[in-house]
Amino acid sequence: MKTMKFAISAPETPNIINPNWKIEARFVGKTIERESERNPFGGLYPLGGEGAGVPVEVLRIDPAQGLLLTLHGGSAAELLGNDHIAVLCGPNGKMQFMTRILKINEKGELIGSMPTDLILIQRRKQFRTLGPMDEDLYFVLSLGAGQELLTKVVDISAQGIQLDIRLDATQVDIGRYWHGGFFERLKSRSGPIDLIIRNNRPGIAMDRVRVGCELYEPNAKVLKEMESTRSAIENARVASKLNRWYLSASWYD
Repeated sequence: MKTMKFAISAPETPNIINPNWKIEARFVGKTIERESERNPFGGLYPLGGEGAGVPVEVLRIDPAQGLLLTLHGGSAAELLGNDHIAVLCGPNGKMQFMTRILKINEKGELIGSMPTDLILIQRRKQFRTLGPMDEDLYFVLSLGAGQELLTKVVDISAQGIQLDIRLDATQVDIGRYWHGGFFERLKSRSGPIDLIIRNNRPGIAMDRVRVGCELYEPNAKVLKEMESTRSAIENARVASKLNRWYLSASWYD
């Protein structure tokens, strides 16, 4: 029999949970499905986070029953009727949510209540979201003297962006500043955003280059629009509505 390895990590305590880690209620189910597909193994902890965790595997979400789990250690009977915190660590970070173990089905699987709150903690310095592959979305660079350059968004974080640019369209030296750029989709555009180039590398096509940029001295409005854009794309991807991601972006009219 194949031995399964569990990376059991204790839950985060309420006093250090950042509000930005919380997933909107309507996306909780999709987020659990997506993250557990990447890594279904984790730990189940007593409410309050005290005590040892027991290894569990997230099987699936059943709309009629709730969250189905398999216990890989400990006593199922001791879990029944109690609230627990489930913690799973995957490629995107650490996911945790609360569920009450309601019963054990005929297959020996645990049936937990469907979570209503979920946090996803990104372990990387910045959580990067892939661009939406939207032909109408551009990040427009202001090159001076009235010149503008349309670029495509490869990925975006709360503090930076990676752009796909036509080779030799403009200089992409590390440390160069781009002032007054903006997101644009059809007739809608964000406020001005200043960037500094942090890295560059060849693009997928031979006539393209990818340029990684960090926000330069962003104000509160810039930070809000960057995070709004990132979260709008990510939430739409989770909800399988990526073709309408822009409806939740703060700058889109």
